[in-house]
Amino acid sequence: MIIKNIGYMWHRKYVDWQQGAELIGHSERDDNKRVDFSYQAGIYALYNQNLNCIYVGQAGRGEYKGLYHRLKDHTEDQLFCMWERFTWFGFYSTDTLKKGYDGAFDQEYDIKTNVNELMNVIESLMIRTYRPTFNLSIGNLRGDRDKDQVEWFYQKAEWEEQEAEFNNFKKTCKSLEKRK
Repeated sequence: MIIKNIGYMWHRKYVDWQQGAELIGHSERDDNKRVDFSYQAGIYALYNQNLNCIYVGQAGRGEYKGLYHRLKDHTEDQLFCMWERFTWFGFYSTDTLKKGYDGAFDQEYDIKTNVNELMNVIESLMIRTYRPTFNLSIGNLRGDRDKDQVEWFYQKAEWEEQEAEFNNFKKTCKSLEKRK
């Protein structure tokens, strides 16, 4: 599989752009699996507050231009106030990323695939990036056949914030029911 892992619709406010170069994700398969994707190489997309794709780029070209640094560039360039979320599709396995930079971007990438798989991957990337209205599926990267090959990651801080909001909403609903 060409794509090893994916971060879908991450929010930029949960990334610390000032301190260190960390882009932390938690595996959907194993919540205890915490991975730093700072030096991930791949394709990324930026979205405005209406979730419209406004920019697509590459990470992993040039020295120290992994995913974190490319996104950080966009916090300081002409796009700085135009994007709120980002999606990324990573080429390196989490095992490769654990080793750190060490010339990772210069490594050869041995790909064995066929035309069908390649078309499925490209279609899936385009559907997830552009979110077209009339596509009923989100592509084939999440099908049963590929579930063990592509790992999805999420931002734990956003999940925790949404869970807290939901729990507050449930409490409000229960208190309203008691008033009846």
